[in-house]
Amino acid sequence: MMNLDQARTYLPEARDLAGLASEQFVESYDTKTSRAEICVVNRMTGEIEPIAYFTPDCSYDDRRLLLKAPELVRALLVIMETAFDKIRSLEPRPPRQHGGNDKPKDYAAECAMKCNDRQFRRFLMDRHNVPDVADAERIAVSVRNILRIKSRGELNTDPAAAQRWIEFRGSFEAWKRHG
Repeated sequence: MMNLDQARTYLPEARDLAGLASEQFVESYDTKTSRAEICVVNRMTGEIEPIAYFTPDCSYDDRRLLLKAPELVRALLVIMETAFDKIRSLEPRPPRQHGGNDKPKDYAAECAMKCNDRQFRRFLMDRHNVPDVADAERIAVSVRNILRIKSRGELNTDPAAAQRWIEFRGSFEAWKRHG
């Protein structure tokens, strides 16, 4: 049985060959030689051309696999890429570090400062229906509800919450530019 590391070594070749090989194999029978054969359709002429012969001891299942190989490889590559795209979309992106230092950003403090910013409060009123008369505590509660967190501290400990904050902050910045 092949393991994941072995399979990874074949991936570039599988991608290359899937793009170069014939789209589909068909089975035919050569009446002159009395042999079953694997054929391709010539793209230029439309003629069916043999590329391999089946021996009499080739099993039905092996024959099916050989005939379906181009389509199966392409299908598996599509499934794999789709799965990887979905996994990437679900994984929280690590919070960006600033400068060259390794100290993580303090998103909780950043959020607290934004909550005291008048323009940020206008954004909350405009885009998230936070009441105009909201005091600092109501603003904080509103932001926690929007970010689906219990405390701002989660912004520093939960990568998914940090990512939501980064995206929310980005929405605010876009609103400032266009609003």
